[in-house]
Amino acid sequence: MLHVVSHRSQVSAGQMHTAIGLALALPLVLVLGCQLTGRESPVPKSLAISRQLTQQGVAALEQGDSKRAERTLAEAVQTSPVDPDARRHYAESLWHSGDEAGAIAQMQEAVRLTPDDAMVRVRLARMQLAAGNVESARQNAARAIDLNPKLPAAWAVRARVLLALGQPRQALADCHRALALAPDDPGFLLMTAELYRHLNQPQRALGTLHTLADTYIPGEEPHNVLVLQGFAYVALGRYEDAVRAYHAALARNPGEPEVLYHLARAELMAGRPENAAGAARQALALQPEHPQSRALLREIETAAVDGSYRR
Repeated sequence: MLHVVSHRSQVSAGQMHTAIGLALALPLVLVLGCQLTGRESPVPKSLAISRQLTQQGVAALEQGDSKRAERTLAEAVQTSPVDPDARRHYAESLWHSGDEAGAIAQMQEAVRLTPDDAMVRVRLARMQLAAGNVESARQNAARAIDLNPKLPAAWAVRARVLLALGQPRQALADCHRALALAPDDPGFLLMTAELYRHLNQPQRALGTLHTLADTYIPGEEPHNVLVLQGFAYVALGRYEDAVRAYHAALARNPGEPEVLYHLARAELMAGRPENAAGAARQALALQPEHPQSRALLREIETAAVDGSYRR
């Protein structure tokens, strides 16, 4: 009988120690459990609502409903002022509606909330450059490069800033850095061609444009690529090729007086003043006060009187 009682006492004591141990260990298990299972802390309700509103605003912007997008994204920012995504998308909606100052202010706040996000700084630099704030754009472009030297967009935006500062050769160097990181990017190829043209290197510009054109299905090359090809051909004295390039560009967008003027000039240089006059008249029919076309037409008409034309 005594043996039985002693055994029960030992069991009860063991159970008591186990219970105490579990009680002491439970808080630690609960703390470590969240970490070990990788669970994140709950998202604040205001942030969750802000994210939903942001998604709705972005969808409205994609659908072309800019007023609803701006209204919804403004509400998202008000709901959670510390949500950088809401700030960033709200900035885009303001930019889309023409409020440059408001857009830049929102993007600056997004940068403050995510100071290490290089892409947000790139977008801010683009906005600042478009708004004429070149020095601020330069600072943000440089910071974006510091944050992520392998981000092509960072080198590209600084290239545009350097061009605005009158440093085309340095801009070309940055553009080449962007291309080295993204060799087939159409935007970087186009910018490189534009910089070669700016530096009066038409052969290199044309080579880059041919590389760019090869990235498209034949017959689907963008209008601006064809126009730049025309410029390069004229600079190289290849007027027939220029005429073909301008015709191809006009097939994409027939109502452009500026391209018609360049076509007229190329036709004149190719020795066809009648065709040149026809193209100039088409430009003036679209824009009666187009100064270059009017001047070129006077030149052709004057040359016709004495039976000569300039080449």
